[in-house]
Amino acid sequence: MIAIFIKGGWVMFAILGVSIMAMTIIIERLLFFYRIRGNDDQLISFIERCLKENDIEACLRACESEQSLLASIIYHALKEWDAGVERLEEVFNFEGNRAIERMEKNLRGLAVAIQGAPLLGLLGTVTGLIRAFMRVEQMSGETSVASLAGGIWEALLTTAFGLIVAIPALFVYHMFESKVTRYANLIRDAGEKIVSLRRTVNK
Repeated sequence: MIAIFIKGGWVMFAILGVSIMAMTIIIERLLFFYRIRGNDDQLISFIERCLKENDIEACLRACESEQSLLASIIYHALKEWDAGVERLEEVFNFEGNRAIERMEKNLRGLAVAIQGAPLLGLLGTVTGLIRAFMRVEQMSGETSVASLAGGIWEALLTTAFGLIVAIPALFVYHMFESKVTRYANLIRDAGEKIVSLRRTVNK
């Protein structure tokens, strides 16, 4: 296996570096999403009940006991409950955007790895084919089909390796994007509910 890897040339090492970067980002993001998990639906229901009873302190305690991003957003927003609807919306928008930025951290790097790996593979294949046909030319065309085929399959190794890196990473990237989208919608819905409850207090 190592011998086959080496036959791919220097581009194989570049793709290996990209694969390590992609794997590092994937592991870091998996751990991040694992840490911020929480019972967000139950939290929102509890917050709604407490706000209807005007029990802000119970809401704050519930948020402090949770480790999710949503709990942190609601906590900071409810700290400004008495400041009015506009201030509440400002805090929700600010904290919500910060949370989304945290969720999207390093995803751009993963996207670069997904796009870069197959391009590096293609580069390796092209340069490998150039070397193979240069050898044919140097031998004045006196070469066997077997030796030519050997040069071609060695050149194609880099494209295969680049795709092996990019395809699984692409699926994981879209999984992360889906998580970010769902969580952004959850934050928006929670903000709308809490702001709506705050407006009813003003009436």
